[in-house]
Amino acid sequence: MDSRRADDERRAWLRSRVRGLAADEGVPAGLRHVALTASAVLAAGDVVVYQVLDGSRCEPVWVTGPVGDLVSEAEITFGEGPAVDCLRAERPVVASDLASAAEAVRWPVFAPFALSHGVAAIVTFPVTMGAVVVGCLEALRSTAGPPTRAETLDGLLLADVAMLLLLRAEPPRLGLDRFADAVEARWAAVHQATGITSVQLDSDLGTAFLRLRAHAYLTGRRLSDVAADVLARRVRFRVDPDVEPEAGQR
Repeated sequence: MDSRRADDERRAWLRSRVRGLAADEGVPAGLRHVALTASAVLAAGDVVVYQVLDGSRCEPVWVTGPVGDLVSEAEITFGEGPAVDCLRAERPVVASDLASAAEAVRWPVFAPFALSHGVAAIVTFPVTMGAVVVGCLEALRSTAGPPTRAETLDGLLLADVAMLLLLRAEPPRLGLDRFADAVEARWAAVHQATGITSVQLDSDLGTAFLRLRAHAYLTGRRLSDVAADVLARRVRFRVDPDVEPEAGQR
């Protein structure tokens, strides 16, 4: 059997598995089922699917568990990590041992954060539409080591499946996964807070998002918690970047 035929058969098997998971739940196939399939075939504890929003922002649109939730939010806040590099370089990124000196140099803030949450290795695959990268699929693994050739192929094939589902842009099926619903609600709050911050700063959304991230990083807080404070008017940003955001103003 030639390699192309083998790849086609593997792609068909993965799609069948995705559809089977969806059929078991009585719902159309979605990113949830791609992520669950990826978790199984990539020996991943958690899987994150990211989507590019514009030239400067991306966010997770599906996360399978709490570690993935924390790690993906940290990557976006810090502006470094496998997903950030994957989207920038438009190619797979492999971090086979986050405890290594090389990874500490590559991601001095992110690598120790991920390690502290039990993530030993990460493999990230770009989700592409033609020549355009529209997102990425990230597998968080608790054991150090590179992916096998078969795992790499599965990751690339599942990224293709994820692309089709991202393009379809189905409305979320609230209630199917309460954890995923909570993650989605937090990122919706980040969107709202970015808009409010852009008005406060009289800036574009990219600049406003950068200020939110910077404040979260400098204060050691989650980006979503800072967003909640902005929405509750506990934090208000000033135009001067050298001045700390005002607290408690209404």
